[in-house]
Parts: sequence; structure tokens; C-alpha cells
Amino acid sequence: MMENDEIKPKTKRTSTIKISLNEISEATKKSMKTRTITSIILAIIAVPALFLGGWYFLALVFLVSIIAVIEIMRGTKIAKRYWYVYILAIVSTVALIFWIFIKNNIMANMKAGYPWWDISKWVVENGFESIQVSSFLLATILIGLFILLVFDPHIGFDIAAYLFLLVLFAGFGFQAFLFLRLYPQYIADRPDIAFNTNIITSTFLIIYVILGTIMNDIGAYFIGVLFGKNKMVPRISPNKTWEGFVGGVLFSIIVSFLFSLIVSWVGFPVLPFLSHKEWYYLLVISLAMPFAANIGDLFFSATKRHLAIKDYGSILVGHGGILDRVDSLLMVSIVTAMLIILINNGWSILV
Repeated sequence: MMENDEIKPKTKRTSTIKISLNEISEATKKSMKTRTITSIILAIIAVPALFLGGWYFLALVFLVSIIAVIEIMRGTKIAKRYWYVYILAIVSTVALIFWIFIKNNIMANMKAGYPWWDISKWVVENGFESIQVSSFLLATILIGLFILLVFDPHIGFDIAAYLFLLVLFAGFGFQAFLFLRLYPQYIADRPDIAFNTNIITSTFLIIYVILGTIMNDIGAYFIGVLFGKNKMVPRISPNKTWEGFVGGVLFSIIVSFLFSLIVSWVGFPVLPFLSHKEWYYLLVISLAMPFAANIGDLFFSATKRHLAIKDYGSILVGHGGILDRVDSLLMVSIVTAMLIILINNGWSILV
């Protein structure tokens, strides 16, 4: 080696991860604006009934469920002249939703010596200590669909199976949603449980669930639009990306979990057995909600693919139909209600 030769130090190669933003098109910007405006209008309509609870909330769920069932029917492209199929689907869904409410109020009337049909004595919170599906109603719905399948040439097996599954899901989902709003008031009315609540604090449980659902949608949408590159399930939902999925899940867990802890710290837990002291239960529910939301969303995306439709309706500009907006919320409501009942029963499925 020559004396004048300099020994150059070895330089380390550093790798950098570049995160690039997707270019947002004018169409996407317009869609964002439209979706935001529609969401604000929807909130103005729904929030008062949500806080007022009682018969107001019951009426809201009744109206929304009927619109959802009509959208389910339109997805099958069954002509409106087959009105009896619409009637069967609507009556079946409404009966499944309000079965426990009607049954328990009739029993309460008879026990108190009032006529069973005297709805002036009915209490909205009655019966919402759990969620139930009547086996008699299920059998009646199945028999009705079997009759249609045999005698109506326009009803094939695939349509009958689709209607049964969607009616059952809508009925169970909306009943679970009612449970989440009215269960805190039901507990507060019991003399053996010290749980004080009012028109505001009784909504904290349903707000917790709505936050877990909406934050997943918001996080997935914006993270997907800005950073999404890897398609998640293109066969079912071509616009969903893994980046959006992860962003939605994290956003949902953080916001919903923090909300449940904060309201508990200030003295108003979502439920007496779901306070900050039982933070692990809250974490379990917060973890479950975004995954349930994605399952619900993908399930309805799969049905729309099968039916060759883009949306179930157009009543909500920028969002599609009512069912397109509440699909994930219904699945989250079912999963959350089941977890709450299991936790309250000591994780026993036999109670």
C-alpha cells in the first residue's frame, strides 16, 4: 500500500421508508364533501331521538327498520306488484325487533291486572334486560318463505335464503340497537342496583358503540384514501385496502376506549359493571367493535356483489341507502350486546 494512499472509512448504507400520499381527485373531494353534509343532516334528525329515548327512539328505529327492509327487497329486484312478499318481509322484521318488548309488556299488564292490549300502561324499557329471538316467529317466517318458494315462480331458493338471512339479521340487529339504548335505563329503574342515570348519561352506552363504529368508518375511509395501496378483498370490495383497515381499527379502538374511560372517571360509567375499574372488559369490547364493523360491511358488500347492485338505495346522498349506512352498526350492536350480556352473566352462556 502506498504511503499517500488514504484509508477511507466505510460508510453505512441507511434505508429510508418513504410514505407517499395518494393524489386526491376532484371526484373524491366532492364525494367527501357530500358525505360530510349528509352525515350532518342525518345527525340533526337522529340525535334528538337518541337523547330523548323512550317512545321517540322506538319510533325512530321502527321507521328506519321499515326503510331498511324495503331496501332489502329492492335488492332482489322483485317487482312491487308482488306486495305480499314486501308485507311478509316487513312484518317479520318488525316482529323480530319488538318481540321482547311486546311480550314483556303484555305479561306486565296481565300481572298488574290491566288488559293486555292497554298500551298506555306499557313501559318502553320493559324487557330490555336481554335480547331474544322468538322460535315461534322464526318458524312462522320459514313457513311463509316455504309457501312462497313452492307456489310463486318468481321466488327462487337463493332469494328465499337471502330474505330469511337478511330479515333475521335486521331483526336481531335493530333489537340489539334498542337494547344498547334502553338497557341502562332498565338497570336504573331496578331498586336492587345503584345506578343513577338521566337523559344524557343513559345515552353513554349507545354513544360508545356508535363511536366505535363511526370512528372505524372514518379512519378506514381517510387512511384508505390517503395511503391505501394494497387491496384487502378486491373480489368483494375493490376499494377497501389493508392500510384503511388498520387505520380504521386503531382509530376506533383508541377513541371508543378513551371515551368509556373518561365518562367513567367523571362518575358516569356506560354501565355499572363497565367502569374504569373493569377497564379490561371495556378494552375487550373496544377491540371487538371495529372487527365486527368490518365483518358487517364486508358481508353486505358480498350480498351486493351477488345481487349486482352498487348500493341498496339512494336516500342518503353520498352514502347510498339506509342499509348501506347501518350495516356495520347492526353487526357491532349484535356483538356488543352479546358481550355485555355474557360479562353480566359471568361469561356463562347458560344463563
